[in-house]
Amino acid sequence: MGMKAVLFNVHDIALIVTVIACALLGSRHIGGWRRPKRSGYLFGLFLAINALVAVNTLIVWAEPIRHPVFALLPYLYLVLGAVGFLLGPLLYWQLKSHMSPGFRLSRWQWWHLTPAVLALIYLYLECFRFPHAVQRDLLLNLQLYQQPNAYYDDFITLKKLLPLAYGLWCLAIVVRSRHEVSATIVDKDVFREQSCIVSGFTMVWLWSALTHFVGSAHSGPVSDAMGVVGNYATLALIAFLLYRELLTPLPTLTAQQSTPPASAAPIDDADVARITAAMTRDRVYLNPQLTLERFAAKVDCSPRDVSTIINRRFKQNFHDFVSRYRLEEVKRQLRDPATRNQTITDIARAAGFNSKATFHRFFKKTEGITPCAYRQKHHPDCDGLPASSRTA
Repeated sequence: MGMKAVLFNVHDIALIVTVIACALLGSRHIGGWRRPKRSGYLFGLFLAINALVAVNTLIVWAEPIRHPVFALLPYLYLVLGAVGFLLGPLLYWQLKSHMSPGFRLSRWQWWHLTPAVLALIYLYLECFRFPHAVQRDLLLNLQLYQQPNAYYDDFITLKKLLPLAYGLWCLAIVVRSRHEVSATIVDKDVFREQSCIVSGFTMVWLWSALTHFVGSAHSGPVSDAMGVVGNYATLALIAFLLYRELLTPLPTLTAQQSTPPASAAPIDDADVARITAAMTRDRVYLNPQLTLERFAAKVDCSPRDVSTIINRRFKQNFHDFVSRYRLEEVKRQLRDPATRNQTITDIARAAGFNSKATFHRFFKKTEGITPCAYRQKHHPDCDGLPASSRTA
């Protein structure tokens, strides 16, 4: 296509505009104007990686500038060659930070960066450990594809498929979160925005993977055209997100701001007491069908007030608030010698958990060990018990 021969033709300009749009959109989120800081930083970092991917595409395929850029900053190609492996993990992290307010980048979360680290090592060993002239021939003249035992085409395939796999995983998370939206555990506006972001980027990455496979089978004008279409699709998605963002005005200092919003109104201690009593005295969390609406009716408050009180006083959303009470009940039962013949699944159900997978995920996330390991920790002799009582 023309983007390989002309300096800053229309296709190059589209990539440059993509970088600028990512910078504008990311600055709003990193600045904390719209989001809590953690989620804002993660989404801003995700947009920054998308900008770097666009820069990589530009300096790889814009023939008049790629050789001068390589001569000036050869190791820029090393870094940019690996950033594509960060797209999936950052999409996942920013999604979790928006959908799960208690999400933290725990130690195991950093394992998501392993493919990017391995990509850096691979590119260095196969290309950048050689003299500059050899690097130029391998990378810019695409000799890496013909290099024996380099498996560069497989490397590019993984680079295309990994973000797509993460995108599909994130789509599954969005679908599973629908019931939390109906219970107002997840803000509906946040859910809609994340659904748009995840589905949009997943479609872009699907197209990118198809382009790669078409190019591998029949390199030529068709695959080049598909690549250009993919670049414009990314630009359209970023531009759409930026347009939606700009529709929301930035906060300004006005006289009206001296009046605290309704969400910042003082919390009624009587409401807090009723909520606490419902959990500690009445143990309403044992009901597996408990919803925000039912709980609100129980404590004689509106669902909105209950959600606000739990968020502000207990620093949790309703789902985590109830789940933690259920978790403590499970832990108490697992420590109780009288329940040693009960299965973990039966104990979890009796505590109000209606999903085995959700229970195990929440237990491991909160306690750092599995329910079975927790039981064995408090009953070292449980190896002598029937297997059905040790496992779910």
